[in-house]
Amino acid sequence: MNLIGLAFKLLKRDGHSWQLRMLVVALLVAVTTHSTIGFHTERIENAMVMQASSLMGGDLVVRSPTRDPELDTLLDRNTSALAVEFSSVVLAGESLQLSAIKAVSEHYPLKAELKIADQPYSNDSPVTHGPAAGSVWLEARLLSALEVNVGDTVEVGDAVLRVDKVLTFEPDRGGNFYSFVPRLMMSTGDLDKANLIQTGSRVEFYYQFLVPDGNLTPLQEQVEALLKPGQTILTLQSRQRSISAALSRAQSYLKLASLMAILLASVALAMGARFFSEMRFDTAALLRCFGLSSKQILVIFSVQLVTLALISGIIGGALGWSMHFVLIDMLSDLLPENVPLPSLQPFYSGCILAVVILLGFSFPALLQLQRTPPLRVLRKDLIAAPLSTLFSYIVVIVLITVLMLWYTRDTVLIAALSGGIVAAWFVTLILTNVFTRLLESVGKRSSLPVRAGLRNLRRRQMSTRVQLLGFGLTGMAMLVVLLVRGELINTWQDQLPDQAPNHFVLNVLPEEGAPFQQFLLDNDINSQPLYPVVRGRLTHINEVPVNERISKEDNNADADGTPREINRELNLTWAEQLPSDNRIEHGQWWSDATQDKTGVSIEAELAEKLGLKLGDELTFFVANQTFIAHVTSIRSVKWESFQPNFYMIFNPGGLEDLPFTYLTSFYLPSESKPLLKKMVQRFPAITLLEVDVILKQIRTILDQVSAAVEFILLFVLAAGLTITLATLVTTMPQRYREGALMRTLGTTSKQLIMQQWSEFFAIGFLSGLVACFGAELVRLAIYIKLFALPYTPSLWIWIIVPPTLGLLIGGAGQISSRRILRMSPVTALRE
Repeated sequence: MNLIGLAFKLLKRDGHSWQLRMLVVALLVAVTTHSTIGFHTERIENAMVMQASSLMGGDLVVRSPTRDPELDTLLDRNTSALAVEFSSVVLAGESLQLSAIKAVSEHYPLKAELKIADQPYSNDSPVTHGPAAGSVWLEARLLSALEVNVGDTVEVGDAVLRVDKVLTFEPDRGGNFYSFVPRLMMSTGDLDKANLIQTGSRVEFYYQFLVPDGNLTPLQEQVEALLKPGQTILTLQSRQRSISAALSRAQSYLKLASLMAILLASVALAMGARFFSEMRFDTAALLRCFGLSSKQILVIFSVQLVTLALISGIIGGALGWSMHFVLIDMLSDLLPENVPLPSLQPFYSGCILAVVILLGFSFPALLQLQRTPPLRVLRKDLIAAPLSTLFSYIVVIVLITVLMLWYTRDTVLIAALSGGIVAAWFVTLILTNVFTRLLESVGKRSSLPVRAGLRNLRRRQMSTRVQLLGFGLTGMAMLVVLLVRGELINTWQDQLPDQAPNHFVLNVLPEEGAPFQQFLLDNDINSQPLYPVVRGRLTHINEVPVNERISKEDNNADADGTPREINRELNLTWAEQLPSDNRIEHGQWWSDATQDKTGVSIEAELAEKLGLKLGDELTFFVANQTFIAHVTSIRSVKWESFQPNFYMIFNPGGLEDLPFTYLTSFYLPSESKPLLKKMVQRFPAITLLEVDVILKQIRTILDQVSAAVEFILLFVLAAGLTITLATLVTTMPQRYREGALMRTLGTTSKQLIMQQWSEFFAIGFLSGLVACFGAELVRLAIYIKLFALPYTPSLWIWIIVPPTLGLLIGGAGQISSRRILRMSPVTALRE
């Protein structure tokens, strides 16, 4: 206890020192970053866990593309329900809006509760039933988009329905694109009146079953015996899609950015811990003279570090708790309402993280500190022999590896991140040598103070490289977000030809094909051809089930091993001419030899994934019947053309006597938008997709995700600043002595300021070059490998970023070293 009390007294005495402040700052950055992401992630996960029992909509759910009479026989008044989901345009006066429509039966929902309100954004209340026949419930954003109020009427197909309530919560809402489209809920009793569901329409039927006694096996066996191709028994994993793919990517980016911040802060901690021990050699020597053993000295300084870690952990946890609300607010439109608050587990783990990384990175320094000889009280040049440099590096590398394993539990991410750090370090070494030599050659033609400042870069190469790496990585991350944030959507739109289709029309009925085509012509609407579409499913390849053609471990395969592109109803079409944005890679387009049997042309990437080759036999299931086709060609598809594209195109006559609808796309200028209402009223069964509206929605999502990532990158910036702070603090005694010597030799304050300014400006300028070089490499990889977009170098960053960073870091360095000018040379030399 006496040792602990002495440790606290010494810590209180040294509380004003730069060494301790720098350690606390680095710890706060690491713990606050960890706590913020921890609270944010747990809050979302808790929401998913709490909703898990209701996300399915029942104990067992069957998804079917068509109404199934055999499954209908299993529906019971009290233990089953039917939900029908599809998309359609809803009309209200002069307004129209694409909506995700859900028709529910009398006993929906089986589990959990719906929530409705009398007016938008007012207090809601739970209900255990859906809307009554003749009425609909709309989400608040749909009311706003249609400019209607509760009590008004809307047109859904041929039906005119009254808006009765505002829908605020739906437990089994899916997570595909249509989860971002506003919801309209209606009764299944109004489906026939609306006349929207026709043969070949894009509809999903969800048969939901409740098992009160919990014995699911008999019902599941009964349902499995009735399943047909295209029907699926949903699991919790396949139905738990409330967090969209955009949100999942945001979570990955946030975790990666936070890990980078923690690692950068850890580098600052390692540097600060070494300086912490060096500044306490005198104290350790004095304690040895008073009779304390090496073990007791180790206890005293360990208690100090643990105290610092716990204080930083508590403050960082509190900051993380506050800041995670900012992240939640940034992603509010992508998350369900009333997300539960997280537990205190991230707070506790943040305190543990602070203790582990501070003690871990201080371990080599503490071992040296406890072995300080007592004679140092009389001879300042005596210090304990430092530990092996290799040993110190091994301790730091092992601790960083364990930290990454504990934080991410992702070996692939750790390998990629480790490789990136090593590559960045080598790039920094090369660039440092090249750029410092260039600066030296420039400095030879400069004044003496400027030459002295630039020469310091080579004299303190290690600290210079650490600063360049920290500021370079920080600047690189910021530049990548700044450059890529808007370029993806903007480049995507810019590469489209003039008057590229901005509207898609689906579910044009066969008997309405000619009138619809005439409607387009009469209104001078530039459209693509009408493509007949048959909804079908690929079941076998050369008589082998399709789910055996690809490994279940494939990243793009579902749980049963089926590729996601075909583990659903496919749009099958036939065409006489090859579409303009398609190109034959292998085989040939239709010839006389293929007219006597069904032939099919396969998209190249899907063919490669399934291992298809020319002549392979494919078995399809369409409208309760099976047919066989042979692969006659493999073609590449330009999916980004915004024209109707298909994985599979059959020869004319290959899909005769099968139910079909038409699909097309067209361009419509903004001033002609009123024609859309006329089109929907004339053809109520069609599904109209406004692509410009979808692009606007995607842009909104990306903006929210980017804002959240940028927020976390502030922690990366703070971590980079801690590295610079650590480097400045550790080199400050040397700078004091050099400044005192130079002033003793006659250097003026103006010359000393110029020397310091030139050194710090050069560090910032070189950091800017490293950041630009890294950002351009990352952008090149993103554009070529990920987005398949043309890469154009951003020349302006090479002109703006290096001098800007030079001015910022030059100013910061000048402020931090003002004491050199204020301190008398005699005092500096005596210290």
